[in-house]
This record gives sequence, C-alpha cells and structure tokens, in this order.
Amino acid sequence: MIPLMVDCSKRLVTIFGGGEVGARKARYFADEADVTVYSRSFSPAFGSIQVKQIRTTIPRDETAISDLIRGTFLVITATSDPDLNQIIATRCKADGILCNNATDSHSDVTLPAKITGDRYTIAVSTSGSSPAVSRFIREQIEEMWPDLDKMISLSEELRMDMRTRMIPETRKREILTAILHDPTVWKSLRTETEDTLMRVKETYLT
Repeated sequence: MIPLMVDCSKRLVTIFGGGEVGARKARYFADEADVTVYSRSFSPAFGSIQVKQIRTTIPRDETAISDLIRGTFLVITATSDPDLNQIIATRCKADGILCNNATDSHSDVTLPAKITGDRYTIAVSTSGSSPAVSRFIREQIEEMWPDLDKMISLSEELRMDMRTRMIPETRKREILTAILHDPTVWKSLRTETEDTLMRVKETYLT
C-alpha cells in the first residue's frame, strides 16, 4: 500500500454499522468529510459526533447497496456481521468505490493511527496487521514531541528570515537541522516560547 494525504472536504463517506467501531471511524472523518452512517441502532458514542445517522436495516441485496453508496468517495463497512461487510465490500469493488472493511485486513483502504496538531499530521499504519502497535507508536510520538507545533512555527519564521538574509540553501538546511537536534531549543519552546526565536537567531544567524 502507498500512504497518501487526501483532501476529503465535501466528499461523501458512507459508513455501515453504528457500533463502537463505526463511531470511531465516523469520528475519524467527521471534521472534514460529509459522513452518512447506516445502522439499525447507534452506540451512545455517536451522540458527540456530527454525522448524518440513518436508522435502517442494512440490505444484503447488491442492487440496494449500490443505491446507498452511489456518489460515495469512500465506504466503510463496520457492522458486526463479517459476511455483510464482505458483501458491501464486493459491491464497492464492482462499482469502483474505495472501501475500508473493518473485518478484513486486506481492504482497499486502511485507516492509519493519526496524530494531528495545528501545523502537522502524522499517520502510522501496520496495514491492518496490528492496530494496537499503530496506536502505541502514535502515543510515543505525542509523548516525545509535545511541542512539535511550536517547532514548526519556529522553523517557518527562521526560513523566512534566512530568505531575506540571502543565506544559501545548503546553509539553511544545515542550520534548521542543527536546531532540530538542539535540546536547548526544545526546552526553550516548552518554557519560554516568546523569547525562543530571538535566542535561536542570536545563536545560529549571527
């Protein structure tokens, strides 16, 4: 599989299954895509997720399934019935629609563990083999670099400054790499964000 960053704004994501798994998948897309969830019942977890919920019995008839998924960018099958999930996934393939099957690790699409800040997104995947490992790696990244947003902002400010100073590209890369590996910069970001830029400029640009 090839990792991609996809703009899902205004795209339709259809989820089958209103349980805990369906809720987790719905939350994954709710902030960006237009999400519709079909299920006979819905977990209380859906109460805080802004998605369209349609209470219905999910059909096994492929023609009826095609009607439900028409125009969909991505389908997620998250029912408690693996056979029904596979029926839907098979119909998606026939209709040329991407599908993530929660009960099949060999789906067209897998959803990685995601770490999102104001200025970055990091995705970690084991291609469905061990979601627990993906979550563990995500947690480790969050714990190791809690000030990553601040570092990105600092790097952006420095790049703009170095551009005005006409610093050669090779030297820019050397400076930015050195800053990223400087523990005193990371410590300063955590405690004295406003003064960090000035101190870094004094250390690396003078």
